[in-house]
Amino acid sequence: MPKYTVIYNEDAGKNDNKSIAERFQQAAERLKRSTTLKATSSRQEALDYVVDHIDQLDTVITIGGDGSINTVFSAFLKAKKSVEVGIIPGGTVNNFAKALEIPQDEEAAFDTILNGHPLAVDLAHTEDRAIISSLTLGTLADMARHVGQDEKKKWGPLIYLSKGIRQLIAKKSYQIKVSTADGDHVYRTRFLLATTTNSVGGFTNFDTSASPADGKIHLVILKHFSFMRLLGYLSYFLTGRFRDIKDVDQLTAQEVEISAVDSHLKVETRIDGDPSDQLPIKLGVEQGFVQVMVPK
Repeated sequence: MPKYTVIYNEDAGKNDNKSIAERFQQAAERLKRSTTLKATSSRQEALDYVVDHIDQLDTVITIGGDGSINTVFSAFLKAKKSVEVGIIPGGTVNNFAKALEIPQDEEAAFDTILNGHPLAVDLAHTEDRAIISSLTLGTLADMARHVGQDEKKKWGPLIYLSKGIRQLIAKKSYQIKVSTADGDHVYRTRFLLATTTNSVGGFTNFDTSASPADGKIHLVILKHFSFMRLLGYLSYFLTGRFRDIKDVDQLTAQEVEISAVDSHLKVETRIDGDPSDQLPIKLGVEQGFVQVMVPK
């Protein structure tokens, strides 16, 4: 019988994570399965707990959004070892859970963990941090920084479109170099997105060619910006039909290095919506590194 360890942030906004954890424990105990509840007060505390106890863990349950899953996957990266993962979505967007078709409903998520089956998914990462859904720079990074929790709860994915268009108009471009096994690609761009799933910003058709288990990082780069093509960009965000937009370039690779052509220029990135390193940054993929419980 599997043994579950539920890791939850007891200070995470207004979400009643402790109550959710206790309800899952009750559901597991009805099936005579052992459950340990571990409350943490910070990302670092949760990460350290997983790393320090990796050899004693059987199945780790996360409560929350992409950030909570990122914490657990980053711990696996540091430990160079993984265990089975169950997800109870509790964020506003939940890109990773949506990409794996994990139910957003609490009871259905419980059932997926208790009665679903494991699926091997990739662990995309920088040198020290996992990438669950996306890495962004330029407009998309600035957009995420200017979206507040209250706005996400009220408007959902639509707030990203609104803020994204405003940032796209306001921001200047960066000259960057994207290096893959195929060579170097230089762009002057207002945004770059590196993704591992088809769900970005809550839109599940963002990149229909991307899969959490294809062993690749998918990059989308805006090569040229035109005010006249804003409606086309909007369609791209909603449908993922980026192949129809001449202004966009697409690359796929197992390893990627992204750097600023001007090494003195500070270009910030964000991973899964949270601040990350400045350029240069290296990305890689460990294919099939983590087993995640998904619906049958």
